[in-house]
Amino acid sequence: MTPLLIVLALAAAPVPKDDAADREFREKVDAARLKAVKFLKDKQDKDGSWESTTLTHLAGHKGGTTALAALALLEAGAPANDPAVARAVEYLLPLKPEKTYVVSLQTQVLARVDAKKHAKQIQANADWLMDKAIFKEKKLEGWSYPANHIGDNSNTHFAVTGLHAAAQAGAKVDAGIWQQVRDYYAATQKKNGGWAYHNAGDTSASQTMTAVGLLALAVAVKYDERAKGQDPAFDKGMALLLSGQLGELGEAGKTHFIALMTVAELGHALSATAFKAENKTKAWYREGVEKLLKRQQKDGSLSYSESERGVDSDQPVISTAAGLYFLGPPAKK
Repeated sequence: MTPLLIVLALAAAPVPKDDAADREFREKVDAARLKAVKFLKDKQDKDGSWESTTLTHLAGHKGGTTALAALALLEAGAPANDPAVARAVEYLLPLKPEKTYVVSLQTQVLARVDAKKHAKQIQANADWLMDKAIFKEKKLEGWSYPANHIGDNSNTHFAVTGLHAAAQAGAKVDAGIWQQVRDYYAATQKKNGGWAYHNAGDTSASQTMTAVGLLALAVAVKYDERAKGQDPAFDKGMALLLSGQLGELGEAGKTHFIALMTVAELGHALSATAFKAENKTKAWYREGVEKLLKRQQKDGSLSYSESERGVDSDQPVISTAAGLYFLGPPAKK
């Protein structure tokens, strides 16, 4: 499973109400954001890219890290004409679609930068994602790597957020896909309310994939005019996510930073600063920020110390981009 996980935020990252304690909180977040932005910009190559040798050449995800970094800068408040963003877009535009992750992230970046200018490419990406959907007896089985015939919820996550970004940008997306997405996640939910990485014998639900399932349901329902609310699968999944059975929120999977980014995507899709289920409430943004602030390194990266934790230390551009995405933009004054 690639560490390129990532995703789309429709609402700005929420901030606390204006009092002395909250102003101090925002000041700390603003300082951390500036350091993380500087780290990413300093790491950008002359050609406008942020590329990982491992991901680009071995995993075949050319453009993925670049798109993730650009998306993080945009989410953190950088304008479309920011030089770092503009150079990244120039690098991303000529890339041929090969992997779901990259196509999704490229689509999200182009939709934010200038949906009208890049309408042709956004539509082409939406068509590509629809063409790569896996169906069995006319039922959606999710998305995977091209040539694979068994869907996984990581690729499916990116396909859903990519199609969502395309639809919001004005691209034509088959309206029926959203009900298919809802049916898919309802049908593949585990008995405990969670979701696994794939559905071919993988019986263990994970925190990140459960958050992904909830995100897909939260997005898909927006397009269903007949819906009277969320699916029962959503409430069951949220109850599990907040129960602690899958670990502390945002501290699971191969990378804690990507887990936090997924949490942020879900929060944005719900336009909520806290998650609620039954009698439990989780202030996902404030608690996540507190974790990120403790992990910021002297160079401004949001990462673990060297060799401490896999991707979170080996790929600081990815972890910093995911963390920066979580922090979101400065509060409006």
